[in-house]
Amino acid sequence: MSDVTLLTGLVALLVGLAIGKAWERYKLRDGKWFDRRRARESPHYLLGLNFLVANQIDLAIDELTRAASLNADALEVHMILGNLYREKGQVGKAITIHQALLQRPHLSKLEHAYVLLCLGLDYKRGGFVERAHDAFDEVLRLDPKNEYALVNLQKLHEEQHQWSAAYDTRQRLFKLADVDARPKNEAILAFLENEIGREAMRRKDYAEATVRFEGAIDLDARAVPAYLNLGDVRVLQGDERGAAAIWERLIELAPDRAYLAFDRLEALAVRTGSPDRFTRLCRKLIDDNPLDWRARLALSRHLAAGGHPREALDLLFAALVQNPHALGIHQAIWRALGQLRHEPALVDRYSELTRHAVFYLDPHVCMRCRYRSTELLWQCPHCHDWNTFVEERIAPAQDTAEAEV
Repeated sequence: MSDVTLLTGLVALLVGLAIGKAWERYKLRDGKWFDRRRARESPHYLLGLNFLVANQIDLAIDELTRAASLNADALEVHMILGNLYREKGQVGKAITIHQALLQRPHLSKLEHAYVLLCLGLDYKRGGFVERAHDAFDEVLRLDPKNEYALVNLQKLHEEQHQWSAAYDTRQRLFKLADVDARPKNEAILAFLENEIGREAMRRKDYAEATVRFEGAIDLDARAVPAYLNLGDVRVLQGDERGAAAIWERLIELAPDRAYLAFDRLEALAVRTGSPDRFTRLCRKLIDDNPLDWRARLALSRHLAAGGHPREALDLLFAALVQNPHALGIHQAIWRALGQLRHEPALVDRYSELTRHAVFYLDPHVCMRCRYRSTELLWQCPHCHDWNTFVEERIAPAQDTAEAEV
């Protein structure tokens, strides 16, 4: 069971507990008073919660089912059970449970909204997009400030690449959020603006694309893909100088993401007859951060292409000290050694540096769900969260004199 599944289960648990607390302690049905605490105070309920926290889903279902049998009126227990069945992949059973809860005649507006929310999540998990959309819309009609419904509605729009609708939904969340959540909301809005801009680029509507990319940067000064795409628009419009200025601004603001602009800046420098401009840029990045192996790799490729394989190899050996597991460095070294006809001393040096290296192709990992990727992604294709990828390193960089070039 993944961390995302556990988190979802715990959220479902909290939703159920919140509803339970909102209920009256007792409720009159058919002239009789039912004790609303019976199921929640049973040992089966408490055991079920303990198993849920321990991520033992099957045992949690068994105990909560026993707790629910003590009082069929215990709405929150049935809600949690339905959610657990959904997380186990038994979507049909979850839908049946939540649909049955909706048929109860005395649900409050809040209870009705949260059962609908659970049903919407069931439909979403089962791939019933339209039904999920309708369920979340109904939740928002009953409870316009329901953040769970808004978040899931936004994700539905994103999965359908309905970026404008996703943006509008996120704006509703932004208005509900407190001040502390403002940076996160602005960052997500910036990513959505960027996607709308990309759609405009595909339509060759460069004016609209420019507005969207600039809007993304205004929302979040570190909206890296917006800088990259805005520079691309400038190139398409014939403004190569403007493109270079945008990409260089990105490097100043986010030097840790500079490598994403290297290919663009190198191609532009070669095309405009000023290859030294790219060389100076890489050397400045290396001077500012001696651990920047990507700047060394980019510069080595540039120098090798210009007929300087030995200088390129020196840079690659220094990059290898910082990140011995990056396959791209090794591939560049093999090409440089080939240009130098595999001089024995250089081959021996390479062998010594790589004695304990382990190659791997997917160093980028999502911090939320641990999904791995060969490249940096702005939205995780598994959990669909934004800007969650980091580069995982097998071993820390070595602090040696060889890093200085």
